[in-house]
Amino acid sequence: INDDAYYARFLSVNEWDPIKTESSIRQSIEWRKRVQPHRLRPRHCPMLCRQYAWLALTTGPGSKMILNDNDEQLQDDDTKKNKKQSPLDPPYNCPPLQSWRTTKHGLPITYFRCWKWKPELASSKESETHLAYHIHHLLRRIPNNNRKKKGVSRICVIFDMRGFETYMLPHIHKCINILRCQYPGRAGAMCFINVPIYFTTVWKIISPWLDDEIRSKVFFAERGVDDVEKAVGFLNGMKLKTGLF
Repeated sequence: INDDAYYARFLSVNEWDPIKTESSIRQSIEWRKRVQPHRLRPRHCPMLCRQYAWLALTTGPGSKMILNDNDEQLQDDDTKKNKKQSPLDPPYNCPPLQSWRTTKHGLPITYFRCWKWKPELASSKESETHLAYHIHHLLRRIPNNNRKKKGVSRICVIFDMRGFETYMLPHIHKCINILRCQYPGRAGAMCFINVPIYFTTVWKIISPWLDDEIRSKVFFAERGVDDVEKAVGFLNGMKLKTGLF
């Protein structure tokens, strides 16, 4: 890996201690050899890619259509006979006439819809593959040819927590571990909207799973921010960290 920024990101979450960092990097290299995120495509995680829970936001003609779907439209062949299977999402390449959407700072945006997420239906291997595909997908969407947004190396996820259930916690823990251990220094904004009233208690469980670097990128939007467009506007009004330093 000939990338100084790669090493710097691992150093930054290991107190700039080269001994600690070496162990973390070795573990991550082994994980990448096994999972191979750069080679993943939607076909490698079909169960979860058909749930439309993790959406890569776009702009352009037709970009809003996927946000207006309903559960009946996207039911699988397994639950609705004679219904054509919905396409896998997000596609590896951006749809024609569209472009990947970012915050005004240049952070690529994924919109997570908790009510559509059914992690228990997928194998542990597919869950890991799916998250690796999504994070790598986000990193590919970072604008690298825009002078105004030069130096962006972080990502944005908007978590719409409608439909959250506590059985999801072990799956959330696994997601956090992959982000924390395999992609340090990549979180730019983790924005939560529509959290249930009891989520304060749940957050006391989740928060210790995060390191300080990720925890500092977590934002809970005010009550009136109740959809993805308002969430993007909320984030655009903030000063967000876009690069490593």
